[in-house]
Amino acid sequence: MKGNRRNFPGAVVRGAFTVLAALWIFLEEWVWDAMQACMAWIGKLPGVRWCEARIAHLPPYAALVAFLIPGAILVPFKLLAFWLIARGHGLLGLEVFVIAKIVGTAFLARIFALTKPALLRIGWFARFHAAFTAWRDRLYAYVKSLPAWRAAKAWIAEARGTLRAWVRSRFGN
Repeated sequence: MKGNRRNFPGAVVRGAFTVLAALWIFLEEWVWDAMQACMAWIGKLPGVRWCEARIAHLPPYAALVAFLIPGAILVPFKLLAFWLIARGHGLLGLEVFVIAKIVGTAFLARIFALTKPALLRIGWFARFHAAFTAWRDRLYAYVKSLPAWRAAKAWIAEARGTLRAWVRSRFGN
């Protein structure tokens, strides 16, 4: 019994971390396709295409600055979100934060895709990227091996199938 008490805080922390990691992975997978499609559509616009071509050919440290710009631009919006929450406007603050996070992630992902070759020529960035990617892949593999993850994925697939069938029956095709 005593041994179980000592492991209890670690198990709670590990369980909470696992739940947060699973939510993060789920949201990343769910939102990623929509963000990529939206950014690809935006990337087809003539002015944006021209700008993306310039970004893709930046030298390494200029690419690093371009990579950091979306995060820097969104800091005031995130601070606004926390200010709203502190002033008693929790829902509005949460909405501002979530929108800033989604928009920032979309732009960051697009700029990273454009600047990745240049960024990986920076030694410390390449080492950090390799270490982070390895850690993330291990975390994803662990979370995706959990029975709860597999059950949730099966439930989501079933719900999507049911929704598609309902839409087809109501609206055709």
